[in-house]
Amino acid sequence: MVRQVCPLLPHDPQDTPDLLISAEFVWREGGILELSYNLRPAQHDGDLLDLVLPSAEIKHPQISGQRSDELWMHSCFEAFIGLPGSEKYWELNISPLGDWNLYCFNSYRNGGQPSVEAAAPLVTVRRTRRDCRCDVVLDLRPWWPIEAMPELGLTMVLEEKSSRLSYWALSHPAKVADFHDRRSFQIC
Repeated sequence: MVRQVCPLLPHDPQDTPDLLISAEFVWREGGILELSYNLRPAQHDGDLLDLVLPSAEIKHPQISGQRSDELWMHSCFEAFIGLPGSEKYWELNISPLGDWNLYCFNSYRNGGQPSVEAAAPLVTVRRTRRDCRCDVVLDLRPWWPIEAMPELGLTMVLEEKSSRLSYWALSHPAKVADFHDRRSFQIC
């Protein structure tokens, strides 16, 4: 088992909500990947009310979403799962309402076809006025070809009620936000 917690950084800190965002992953031998995304205001008296997220005080946090495209156009928790020693990678998108999709790429932005063999992830969202947490359990075994742990790019798109988007990742090696850039993937 490997576990790591990482801060997510905004692509444009000058034009981004004042938030603290972290992502955590747990890789379990056998192909189970657990992801957790945590959001909270950077200021003690701040809140998340300007963000497009599920209503505060969710009563039933476990969500059964459906496959859906273009989730990244709004608030979206994302993970990029790279095959070590290969250009191949997968992109996981999870909406705060539990909708999801997994896309397979043969190389940088080449492919992008839904992985039909992927099972729906287990998604849990907890939200209050001051914080939001999304937990995802994804079974990679139906489609992950090796026993080794993947290279991971943990990212997030946040939509404000004004429709402005901000882009958060482990790092931003390019001048524009590009979550597909393997230079930003975590190698463990």
